[in-house]
Amino acid sequence: MMKPLLTVIFLIFYAHTILSNNQQVNDTIKAEENYMRAAELIYSGDFSEAVQLLKISSGLWEKLYTKESYEFGIAEDALGIAYNNLGSFDNALEHFLKAEKAYKSEPNTYIAIAGLYNNVGNVYFNKLNYKTAAEYYENAINLLENQKLSDRTYIADIYYSLANANHKLKKYKYAISIIDEQNTKANSDTKIMFWNLRAMIYEDLKEFNKSYNDYRKVIQLSEKHYTTSDLDLIYNYLNFANFLIKHDEFEEAQDFLQKVRELLAGNNTTQGVELSFYYKNLGDFHKNRNVDSKSVDEFVAGKVKNLKEAVNSYEKGLEALGTDAHALNITQILSGTLSLTQNIELLELIGDAYLKISEIYESNQQKNSIEPINKALDYYKLTSNLIQQARKEIYSDESKIELSALAETTFYKIIRTAFMANEISPNSETTAFAFQTAERMKASAVFDRLSDQLAQKGSLMPDSLAELERMLNYNISKQNENLFYLRQEAEPDLAEIAKADSMLFLFKKQREELNRYMEKNYSDYFQLKYSDKTITPAQIRQRLGNNELVIEYVFNETGSIPELYAFGLSKDSEFFQKIEIKPDFTQSLKTTFEFLSNPGYLFTQNEDAIKYCAAAHHLYKKLIYPFEKLAHNNRITIIPDGKLNYLPFYALLTEMPDTTNQILFNHLPYLIKNSIISYSYSANLLYSTEKSNRKTGNSVLAFAPVYNSDTIFFENEKYILTPLPGVQREVDFISEEIKTRVFRGEEATESNFREFSKGYDILHLAMHAFINDSLPAFSRFSFSQNKNNLSENDGWLNTADIYNLDLDARLTVLSACNTGIGNLKKGEGVMSLARGFLYAGCPGIIMTLWEVEDNAGTKIMSNFYRNLKKGKHTDEALRAAQLNYLKNANPRMGHPHYWLGYVTIGQTSPLFKSWDFYFAGLLALTLTGLVVDQIIRLRRNRKIKRS
Repeated sequence: MMKPLLTVIFLIFYAHTILSNNQQVNDTIKAEENYMRAAELIYSGDFSEAVQLLKISSGLWEKLYTKESYEFGIAEDALGIAYNNLGSFDNALEHFLKAEKAYKSEPNTYIAIAGLYNNVGNVYFNKLNYKTAAEYYENAINLLENQKLSDRTYIADIYYSLANANHKLKKYKYAISIIDEQNTKANSDTKIMFWNLRAMIYEDLKEFNKSYNDYRKVIQLSEKHYTTSDLDLIYNYLNFANFLIKHDEFEEAQDFLQKVRELLAGNNTTQGVELSFYYKNLGDFHKNRNVDSKSVDEFVAGKVKNLKEAVNSYEKGLEALGTDAHALNITQILSGTLSLTQNIELLELIGDAYLKISEIYESNQQKNSIEPINKALDYYKLTSNLIQQARKEIYSDESKIELSALAETTFYKIIRTAFMANEISPNSETTAFAFQTAERMKASAVFDRLSDQLAQKGSLMPDSLAELERMLNYNISKQNENLFYLRQEAEPDLAEIAKADSMLFLFKKQREELNRYMEKNYSDYFQLKYSDKTITPAQIRQRLGNNELVIEYVFNETGSIPELYAFGLSKDSEFFQKIEIKPDFTQSLKTTFEFLSNPGYLFTQNEDAIKYCAAAHHLYKKLIYPFEKLAHNNRITIIPDGKLNYLPFYALLTEMPDTTNQILFNHLPYLIKNSIISYSYSANLLYSTEKSNRKTGNSVLAFAPVYNSDTIFFENEKYILTPLPGVQREVDFISEEIKTRVFRGEEATESNFREFSKGYDILHLAMHAFINDSLPAFSRFSFSQNKNNLSENDGWLNTADIYNLDLDARLTVLSACNTGIGNLKKGEGVMSLARGFLYAGCPGIIMTLWEVEDNAGTKIMSNFYRNLKKGKHTDEALRAAQLNYLKNANPRMGHPHYWLGYVTIGQTSPLFKSWDFYFAGLLALTLTGLVVDQIIRLRRNRKIKRS
């Protein structure tokens, strides 16, 4: 439950508001009466009627004063609350914006503005954008805290909203700290809500005794405080019933459900979120109820009957929200529902019930399991599409990532169900839906960003708006960075932090308003943005060559037993299968990566090498061997998931070597010897956002700073920028092969990169990089350290900076340490420096998975560019360079740490014409010349004969 804050009008007539005629007096009285009646309707849950009365009230206040009057703002604020409760979120935000402008035109309206921000936060909460909701709640609290109000109850109400948002974000400890601190300062109504929320949090934390005691406290306080006609009493009874059902306390749960049924009947409640919540609980009761029977057939019949009754209850829950449970479509749900979140929950629960029916039939070898599993998929599809729609309405990358994490369990459930359906009855549409779901779990924020950019360029929207959005994104990034460093100081300046926090909120708010403006005023942009044109398996297969294979993995570690699924696509075939794994699979991943990335590789013991061989071969048998016939000698694109993002597949061993003797690293049967492998964050990114005509005319722009063992402090740690002599040789070698503009030494500045990076086909960064695990957006490249105070030229280019670039490059080579490493975010993948360049529009990247050895890196990079110049694909050019290094390495230097750290991600198309192309052209020209010569000779001979 969220708490709207409705400002009550106390009209005080000052001299300038004395009315001059009876009509004005009548209009004032009518405006006030309509407002007060609407306020009562909002509290009682009749929002549609409230909207009509508030429109009249708002129009009258505008007529009497202006749109900048306090009274007009109050009516618009209430309209926003009513529209939010009707599920009309865009209308709600539009009216809240009008209210804010009106409030800000008057002095001393901070209480009204704080309440407004709480209400706006509630809208974002309902849109599943919990991160932005929390930001509005925090700013509302800051407004009130700065005024040092003696009455804390109003502030406590907003603290409840903040705790509720953090509960949804799974920041349980912070939410409980808010509750415990504010509970004593709240009024009776909010105290009950705090106890209720704390009970939910302890339930999520699996501290069930604490949760039960808190729910009991809620019931005790509610029965004292509320009347039997109060909807809050019903809501609290239902929360406790929900808890009891989950813990098989059916008898006590039934008592509370009966109480709720009587209260709803007594109040003549026929619609609303409370009624929907009742039917949701009733459905859970039926679904979880035990069936006592010794006969298998009777048990199956009884359990299926219970589940069908659960479905019936969930459908009634949808209808209570204004959703037709038998004519479901996304447009109807989004336009007419009272609660998007409850719709999503009920749809998923119906899917769960049908899935359970299918499992019961299948486990008892009954043939009628396919119909319920297909129904489950239909409801899961609606759930998935609603979540996708919600994420497209979120403009913050951080909030999108939060939503991806929250939706993860749902998406894994869809994959599992689709696989089960395919096992019973193979269907290409089911595979396509499962593949689409897998794609929604990967780099969705990046794909949404690039799709949005393409929508802007494909619409009639002026460039000035896109530039304004880019500027706001830049300001947001800088304020985030400023806040990060302010909070890192030994003695943080709280006033400066508050100021920076306020500026950050303002910039984010302006970006939200700008995006809503663009969507409302440019219909072509809106249609392109929300078209949801995700690529299908069939479309991918049409684009693949005869020797190309795409393998996309789904790695689920949310349960006690990990699950691994794989989609395989080639020109002539496709597959969707489950790979049976055990917990030792995860250990093999850990062993392999730690061995490869270990900075102590020079001191590797043979025992460690043997463990690596066993783990790498185990991974090969699970990840590649099932598709070996398709994979051998082919070009493979790997789309990893979860911890697979950290694995260089080239390091897998196709056979188990002889471990009775010393391991010779240069002779091991690496997968790199059989196949060409590249990676992608997702298939949608790889195929749907590719840009074909990008050639700029300039080849390579390279940066190679010179470091002089400068000492720097990063994340409260001391680092030394050690010299990298190899990078100077590296850019020299590149210059010998391809036309290159090199910025080295003191010229390798951040400002030069910003100025010139847009005009080159290839960007090459050979420098130090530092990873910020706590805040991935502030991982950074170290350009020339010129001690400049300007943020655009301070020597540090972080991931957030890169996000705000607009690059034309077809390839970025990140010849720095750990550029492909970072925190793993659920639903998004690794938050690395490389990801930033993809975000900036660069379709192909060479990145590193650990600290690159200087000399080995130089050799591989110089060879890579030599191969690239010959017209090879980027993945083929890199593989050839790595194989060449391995061929010439002795057993010690053949350790995979030296040469396997580089991987190719994204587009791999050739950047140069091969010599074969020029030779073919020359040959064609020569043959043409010979043919022409022969024709001329024949004509001459004919003329001679005639003469």
